[in-house]
Amino acid sequence: MCDQPIQIAVIGDKAVGKTSIVRQWLYNDYSSTYSATRLATYHFTSLFNGQRLFHIRIIDTPRFDESNNTDPQQEWVRMYCFRRAHLFLLVFDTTREETFTYIKNIYRDIIRVRLNYNNYYSQQQTNSSSDIINDDDEQSNIHIPVIVVANKIDLISTDLRFSNLTLNNSRDIQQYVKKNFKANTILCSAKYHWHLVLLFKEVCHMLETAEDTVAKQAAQQARRRLQQHGKHCRVM
Repeated sequence: MCDQPIQIAVIGDKAVGKTSIVRQWLYNDYSSTYSATRLATYHFTSLFNGQRLFHIRIIDTPRFDESNNTDPQQEWVRMYCFRRAHLFLLVFDTTREETFTYIKNIYRDIIRVRLNYNNYYSQQQTNSSSDIINDDDEQSNIHIPVIVVANKIDLISTDLRFSNLTLNNSRDIQQYVKKNFKANTILCSAKYHWHLVLLFKEVCHMLETAEDTVAKQAAQQARRRLQQHGKHCRVM
């Protein structure tokens, strides 16, 4: 078990149900009154998958808006999540197709930030030039641990007359996510607590890899600190 918590960033457009999913899962609490998330909220909990205990820090984020990133606190949270989160829950509303477009753009932003961040520290550590990665090759060169969450599935309709997004459309989205995000899509309803257990079973499935990443990052940070202070470990 790693001492450092595994950080899970919950990201999505406004009113897609990010906070409702987190609160329903952690506290069995749901409010039908909408209140926009304006500041990031942090929740600490633990998960046991039958073999290992994981300490988790869930970051419930506000909508990240590139066109209005003048708020320094919001920009700090955005960059922190993009660089340091070990797992992303990208949430969209099944009744609003534009919210899926939003997480597609967020996913691309995360990849770009991660590439720049990783290349910077790679250059610092090796003092050598890293390979140039083109935008077209981004998704094949870096893996982002992601679960796509299709919330408000209780509002989806099988009748084309009453909904812009149907069950057939949702299958297309799942195929897109599998192909382009290399991730699974969980259909759920925070309101009725439907498939939230399935969602966090998927989270548990990914935590073991995430914990190994946390331990690896902690070791790398320790080595960097030793290098900065000119200290070297020697076997006596």
